[in-house]
Amino acid sequence: MMSWTVWYIQAILLMAEVEAKDLLVRLLSEPEYESDAAWGLFQLARGGLVSFGVWPRFWPMRNKDFSLISKIRLGQAEVEFSEPLRTEVALLVKKHMEGRITERAASEHPSSYDLRLKELAVVLAELDGKASANLVLDILSVPEAGRQIPGAMSCIGGLEALLMRGVVLPSAKTWAILDPIIQHVKENRWNDHALELLVHVAGIVLFTDDASASIVRLQELLKENLFRREGVRTLTRALGYSHCDTAAGLLRDIVEDKVHVQHSEDIWVDAVAHLGTQESCNLLLSFVDPSLPPAPTELMTHYNEILVMRLRELAQRDANVQRRLFELVHFDLSVAQATLLGSVLANMGTIEAILCALELLKDDRPGGPSYELHKAIEKAFVEQRPHQGSAHTVTMVPRTSNSIRSRLLDMFEHDPQRRESAFELLIEIEKWRMWHGRPDGEPRSPMPQAGFLWPPEI
Repeated sequence: MMSWTVWYIQAILLMAEVEAKDLLVRLLSEPEYESDAAWGLFQLARGGLVSFGVWPRFWPMRNKDFSLISKIRLGQAEVEFSEPLRTEVALLVKKHMEGRITERAASEHPSSYDLRLKELAVVLAELDGKASANLVLDILSVPEAGRQIPGAMSCIGGLEALLMRGVVLPSAKTWAILDPIIQHVKENRWNDHALELLVHVAGIVLFTDDASASIVRLQELLKENLFRREGVRTLTRALGYSHCDTAAGLLRDIVEDKVHVQHSEDIWVDAVAHLGTQESCNLLLSFVDPSLPPAPTELMTHYNEILVMRLRELAQRDANVQRRLFELVHFDLSVAQATLLGSVLANMGTIEAILCALELLKDDRPGGPSYELHKAIEKAFVEQRPHQGSAHTVTMVPRTSNSIRSRLLDMFEHDPQRRESAFELLIEIEKWRMWHGRPDGEPRSPMPQAGFLWPPEI
């Protein structure tokens, strides 16, 4: 029955769910079946919600959503359990573990119990993490003899399970559990399976009660090149949800490394935006603000769209940021900064933002008005009104936007640095008027005085 245990337990849960609990409790007393029996009890407490295509024992290997950790600590559950069955099952597993701990203390070979207890600790952490955190951490802290660490994944699974049940991990004890695993990775850095352990470590230590100290340790591991592609990505993502004031410094270290920045991709931009500290805000603004320490220009090239989106969202949330973006149009910006800032302002879509974006136009700058600015001005002058009865059809309706038109005309007449760019946009506006009509009350000529001919030849 040993290799087929999981299949038999699934059959029991399907055919006789009511009677399954007593049978699984009896199987707990058999060492070769206890782990699968414990996971069967976990599945029972979940009301059978664990997919039958994935064994319950693999539940700890699911992808963890770091964005949920703060919500779980406030009371939101990651998964639903059947109460009071969960409490009853957790008590059964806990009592069984306490019995095994007593046996271990009296045994001549206590190490033979260690792996079994750690596997059970993962189940208990998933079932009853908050109430049983101390017991779980004590079991995971038991050191393992020898060069190999067979309980490494159980230690990681137990710590992750505690996190996903809302436990704030004690930093010192967490690092004490993970240090032997990290040392094992350093001694076996040629082994891909060993390096994968660090992917999980990065997602655990940032959610302890001393995240700042963990960031210092992670910086050391990063300098030792122990994080590969997935490790850097997981570390970056976790930093974004750590809500730690010093996380922005490590995010800057990552983006300034030419190899690591390639691994982080657009996850880095999202992490900076999610972090929500003043330092992370400045880090995001550094792509357009010359008064801040400069950000790598390569990131603007590769991840321009996500940068525009996150800066726009930041400006919409924070009036101070929006005010700063409006002020920056009068600064001496690089071509890359001006292009990015113009795209951000155009995507904000307000008349005030568009007027500010017009200040970034320069006739000697290649490319002319950006696509985003062109589309934002078009939306200001032509409304796309949904057509009743068709979700994918719109009616193009002209609308007035005299402030933009007047500003462009003023630039055309009095600003030699922007004259050609302004004229190009005025011609586009006149084309839209020819195609879609002119709103009531708008004069055909923006300057109806004698001697000013409009429209010019198109």
